[in-house]
Amino acid sequence: MNRLWLKLSLAFLAISLAAIGVVAVFSALATGEQFRQYVVASGMSGQPAWAQTLTDYYAANGSWDGVESVLAQLGPGNMARGRAGAAGPNIAVADASGRVVASRTGELVGDVLPASALAQGVALTLNGRPIGALVNVRPADVVLDAQGLAFLSRVQNSLAWAALLAAALSLTLGVLVSRLLTAPLARLTQAAQAITGGDLSQRVAVQSHDEIGVLGAAFDEMAASLAESETLRKNLVADISHELRTPLTIIQGNLQAILDGVYPLEMAQMAGLHDETRLLTRLVDDLHDLALADAGQLRLERLPVNLTELAASALDQFGPAAEAAGVRLELAADDAAAVVLGDADRLAQVLRNLLSNALRHTPAGGAITVRLAHRADQVQMQISDTGSGIAADDLPHVFDRFYRGDKSRSRRGGGAGLGLAIARQLIRGHDGAIEVASASGQGTTFIVTLPAAPDDLLPAAPDDLLHAKDG
Repeated sequence: MNRLWLKLSLAFLAISLAAIGVVAVFSALATGEQFRQYVVASGMSGQPAWAQTLTDYYAANGSWDGVESVLAQLGPGNMARGRAGAAGPNIAVADASGRVVASRTGELVGDVLPASALAQGVALTLNGRPIGALVNVRPADVVLDAQGLAFLSRVQNSLAWAALLAAALSLTLGVLVSRLLTAPLARLTQAAQAITGGDLSQRVAVQSHDEIGVLGAAFDEMAASLAESETLRKNLVADISHELRTPLTIIQGNLQAILDGVYPLEMAQMAGLHDETRLLTRLVDDLHDLALADAGQLRLERLPVNLTELAASALDQFGPAAEAAGVRLELAADDAAAVVLGDADRLAQVLRNLLSNALRHTPAGGAITVRLAHRADQVQMQISDTGSGIAADDLPHVFDRFYRGDKSRSRRGGGAGLGLAIARQLIRGHDGAIEVASASGQGTTFIVTLPAAPDDLLPAAPDDLLHAKDG
């Protein structure tokens, strides 16, 4: 009893047997009752002499008074011969109003019979005027003869065989439906057990659009997500190992050379080792921030932040580097009060990452523009450059960890490939979104969308809405 299809089959069978049993019992009882009523009605309609005798009595006396003597003279053996037993039915005479005036056993005298009982009797009329009815007041007491009993037995046997056939059909259909319902669940179970064993390639073929089909589709999506997560995890471990190995190898090699006397212990050598430790520190800090953001534990101090002022400050910080590279920095804002609720330091970190990437890929004579605009209840910030752009194959992966489109770019000069991944997690932590649009040779635009702060937190707008800085 530990199989679902067996439980469902037995449940179908139990419900079917209960329904069939109730129907069969009531059908048998109703058939017997209706058959007896039919016999009585048939016998009553076959006795015109009785009806004529009673009608003559009423015509002679003008009423039904004393009709009991007439009922007593009507012998029971003549009643419905061949249909009822020797005792015959308990016949009675009712007047025109339906009130019983006399009966063979004295029962129901004075009672008014319902129309259904009167309809089963024989109407008595005199000169076209209804004067009463000859009825059987207890049709269930009729004892059937051998022929009637045989007929009723055949009907009841037919009902019993029909019930057995219906039960067998219900069991067959129950087993079939149960197996059809549980087969997808069995496949799901097998696939889940395989995934538990480490086989993340398992999938369930979705063959329907019902609840089980939806469950199968959700299972396949979950399995695909697990497989992708496992791949990312392995890649992340490999990438972290690779990123840490490079500076550690340099530090270890230089220290060993100093210890062996190959390199002199000079300030230049110590400065190089210090740079490598700074690179390690930056990498560890980036990984720590990314881990906190992924776990939803990165603390954000939500205060009103004016993105226009934040962008102007960031451009000022990059001014010297842009001037040295021959790149022009610009800030364009249609609203100087582009205020959001967020952590100013984290938003500045995002902006610095985006500006650093843009400056790295923009040649001399190019420009980097930060645009700010209100979009309904949101603030949109665009960081655009006129640089080399991003290849179509690299565009879907720019926010992946440790991903660099230029594989030859050094980690010292180009970073570890975590800046954009961290930027995306920080923007998501602010309930915002970040997107990128680019084409090779046509520049790149990063689009950051954040919820705008409530109106009561907006500061007074300053006079200058446009800040430009040439490098």
